[in-house]
Amino acid sequence: MKIVVFAPHPDDEVYGCGGSILKWMEQGHDVHIVYVTDNSALISWGREHDELIEEEAKDYINLTEEEIGKIGLKEAKKVSKAFGFPESNVNLFQFRDQDAMNRIEDGIRLSEEIIKDADRLVIPSDNNNHPDHQATHTMAKTAAQELSLTNVEFYVYTIYNVLKAPIEKHIKIKMVEYRDKLYDLMKMYKTQITLSTSKTAWQTLKRKRKERFGLFILEDAGKYYNF
Repeated sequence: MKIVVFAPHPDDEVYGCGGSILKWMEQGHDVHIVYVTDNSALISWGREHDELIEEEAKDYINLTEEEIGKIGLKEAKKVSKAFGFPESNVNLFQFRDQDAMNRIEDGIRLSEEIIKDADRLVIPSDNNNHPDHQATHTMAKTAAQELSLTNVEFYVYTIYNVLKAPIEKHIKIKMVEYRDKLYDLMKMYKTQITLSTSKTAWQTLKRKRKERFGLFILEDAGKYYNF
């Protein structure tokens, strides 16, 4: 099975579906990753929202957003390799952090080539209050619609909003055996854990037991809050 995972930012794959990725790889599936943005606004956003941990951020505090973005993409490549993704299965759109909404058409075009023969798409939720996450959902779903991928299943994960779907549209994946690995993978995102919320979330990975998804097909589009 070809599975394509969409991460709006480097690290969203860890928090949204990291244990499932590791399980699918162990099961022998052909898993691909798409990193949509570059995390370039990470430090400036953290400073603006009083989220920045100054001691953790000391190596990055005086860098430009362009320099932070280059580091963010390097971290994504390093983490994806540690996950076990073959280099050919790693896709970097390199859109600027906080700007994905302005690159939706480009994202659709790039996505179509990657997902045209996919069996499962793993994407962030619709109705998302983070613009990069919403843009990523729109890119992936619209690309699937334009390609008429009626046989593809969609696993929708939530980070910035809640999963609102009938119980028959829910799927839970046990991932206790992978949480230590996820903790170590997230540690490699050194820029991310300069933010207080990211550092807290990183520490909770040690206690995570399951990952929850909304399970949809293309004809469900627009019928449910998350899809």
